[in-house]
Amino acid sequence: MGLDAAQRTDDDARERLAQLSPALAGALRPTLPAVTDEILDAIRDEVPEYRRPLTGAFGEAVRRGVAFALGEFVDLLEDPTRPGTTTPMIEELGRGEVRAGRTLDALQGAYRTGARVAWRRFADAATEAGEDPAVLIRLGDAIFAYIHRLAGLSVTGWAEEQSLRAGATQRARDTLVRLVAAGRPVEDLDAAAAELGWAPPARVAVVVLTDVDGPGDLLRLDPRIVAAVREGAAVGVVPAEGPLDRAVPALAGRPAVIGPVVAWPEVARSHRRARAVAALIAAGRVAPGDGPLRADDALPDAVVHGDPEAADDLAARALGPLDALPEGRRERHLETLRAWLDHRGHGPRMAAALHLHPQTVRYRMARLREALDVDPEDPEARFALELALRRRGERHG
Repeated sequence: MGLDAAQRTDDDARERLAQLSPALAGALRPTLPAVTDEILDAIRDEVPEYRRPLTGAFGEAVRRGVAFALGEFVDLLEDPTRPGTTTPMIEELGRGEVRAGRTLDALQGAYRTGARVAWRRFADAATEAGEDPAVLIRLGDAIFAYIHRLAGLSVTGWAEEQSLRAGATQRARDTLVRLVAAGRPVEDLDAAAAELGWAPPARVAVVVLTDVDGPGDLLRLDPRIVAAVREGAAVGVVPAEGPLDRAVPALAGRPAVIGPVVAWPEVARSHRRARAVAALIAAGRVAPGDGPLRADDALPDAVVHGDPEAADDLAARALGPLDALPEGRRERHLETLRAWLDHRGHGPRMAAALHLHPQTVRYRMARLREALDVDPEDPEARFALELALRRRGERHG
């Protein structure tokens, strides 16, 4: 609940209390211990989550919350302008629900039960004090407005605790992903996983997703995924059994790269491979396809581009003679070279692929040999030409 909403519910409760006679507080105050006990009994009977002995720290917190809330209600009835005293305690009840692993449903049910019991018992006391039915109606309005205020304070406490826990959990995820990216020893990774409360699976894969502002797209796929943002991309450590199978179709059409499945101690290797291929996609060296792309399917490209300077030198040496030619002739030579590599020099298949007469293909190959000053039949030369085309992104141009 925001500050404005909290102030409105507080103002509403005080306004309704101000419509009652302060003298009514004197009639209600003696009933508070008995009303507290009855509310506690009713809560235990009607709210399943609280259907246990209200003992220990839990029981003390509930008892104190009920007693203080009833006491503050009567105090405000006596003087609606006095400062509230239960706000921290009621917010703490909301926080306690988070720590107990519960939603606010149980606490809200307890508030409703408490309001009903309090109205009934306070109405009895007011009637015995000679108040008329109109007063009882206004008293009921005031009770439920006050309970609405308490419920709002508990929502605030619950939300704050959730936010704190979410922040702490994400910081722990950030730490684990950072250590994976840094290639730290498995002992460090295990310690970070223990801090997160996450049991490392036997086999994992790292997923890199680039079109995101945060890790939420990966975290929502499966609660067992650990994800954080690193260098502008969401990086997820994904258990291979189960979550990875669900992640693949869920990431269809997204610019995601899935690193190889590896044993947990080797998770850094999966991260390096996925990162390397994601960088090649960003540089236009690898086509992303429909996504997600498995990094192992781009191993040739990862090898070719692993040493960019050496790869550029190779491409310049192998294809340099074509660079000085007019663009039209250069493109014809490249088209012929690609067809020759694709069909292993088989003339008829080359002719069919190029939609040319076999004689024209033979002529083109002769001119290509002259331009390159190499023999494409040589395995070493053929391998170098293949790598050079891949490096320049012209393999399938």
